[in-house]
Amino acid sequence: MTRSTDVLDTWFSSALWPFATLGWPEDTEDLRTFYPGDLNTTARDIIRLWENRMIFSGLELMGDVPFHDVVIHSTVHAPTGGRMSKSLGTGMNPLAAIETYGADATRYGLMKMASSQDVRFSEGAIDEGRKLANKLWNVARLILQASEGAAPEERPRTLEERWILARLSQTQREVERLLDEFDFSHTVHELYHLTFDDFCDWYAEAVKSRLYEGDADARATAVAALERLLKLLHPAMPHVTEEIWSNLPGRETRLIVAPWPVAGDETEAGALTAVQDAAVMFRRSGVLPKLEGEERRIFDAVVKPAEGSGDGNAAAEIERLQKEISRAEDMLANDRFTQNAPADVVEAERDKLARYRRELDAISG
Repeated sequence: MTRSTDVLDTWFSSALWPFATLGWPEDTEDLRTFYPGDLNTTARDIIRLWENRMIFSGLELMGDVPFHDVVIHSTVHAPTGGRMSKSLGTGMNPLAAIETYGADATRYGLMKMASSQDVRFSEGAIDEGRKLANKLWNVARLILQASEGAAPEERPRTLEERWILARLSQTQREVERLLDEFDFSHTVHELYHLTFDDFCDWYAEAVKSRLYEGDADARATAVAALERLLKLLHPAMPHVTEEIWSNLPGRETRLIVAPWPVAGDETEAGALTAVQDAAVMFRRSGVLPKLEGEERRIFDAVVKPAEGSGDGNAAAEIERLQKEISRAEDMLANDRFTQNAPADVVEAERDKLARYRRELDAISG
């Protein structure tokens, strides 16, 4: 008995996909234009079945690899764990999520779940996207209504304006780095905090009174800052950003074809650190470190200390901070912790230690 020789590998036709779809074996314009491609994205379970077959088939039949980068994305498991299964009814219908939360929220949530490790489906991540879209919509409405058609132009005159423009540039550079690495989870993490915390909770609250008072520089700068924010958010939330973009003054193109912004100076990205540290301390303990000038104005506009509560016991807060500093210093002096703990956990502990020291200096001074 002899084994049949008229047999092809199970994945033979799939291996030809990168160039067979472009007209191969004919020398077509599509083939010359689009082969090789740039990127292929796949799960880890078919790397040997498909990825390597496409590569060696491309080398053999086309003389070049079919793509330059391969993203091995996570497999999204059922919320209870394990592979999604039609027969078991554990699959998640993306159309249901879109119907409930919106397409942008679903896209955001899936990006947040994306990583190099398999993850469980999280409806909470999608709901976070919905809240972000609502927050963006509301701050855009505030700026557009208060600016009364002002053309976008960066004319910063105050601390919060210089700070938000620097934070936009700083986050843009980080987002560009993360996108180059196909790190979508950390990309939306950066965008969330830029939008929710920095732009909405700090910048918009601090500048709001100047917008309502008709300050031309504040209005032009606010529209320009919003324009830059929309461009950064567009890859993650294309629909709501496109809709807001269409309501900005002087729109000549859709956002999807608008040029990517050029990141500017980010030297003042930490300009509100003292104010934000003071806000954390005040909300926690009622103790308010000494702030003056623009820092005090911004603090009052955002935190509204008259509405706060707390015993304001400075001595107790100093004692608490000293204990936290001692604990963090001991942890970071422990080689077993710094060498064995995940790098992000160690870095988070260093960040907390730096913040505790800043807070102690502020309250002691």
